[in-house]
Amino acid sequence: MSRRTILDVAEELLKLLSDEKQYSVQAISTELKCQWRTTIKVLEFLKRINLVKETEGKTTYKTERLFSLK
Repeated sequence: MSRRTILDVAEELLKLLSDEKQYSVQAISTELKCQWRTTIKVLEFLKRINLVKETEGKTTYKTERLFSLK
């Protein structure tokens, strides 16, 4: 099995977020079958170029980060 590039992960992430729902980092990483570190890197980049917006979710011991397309 070959490794996916971070650009491939970004394309799959944009395709996943195109359904107008909000997803947590954990939900995205399990859906794309990639590590959460890679998911956060891609989400931070997409947020920096204004393609993705971040909102806060439930707060337990750590605030949940929810992402969706702008």
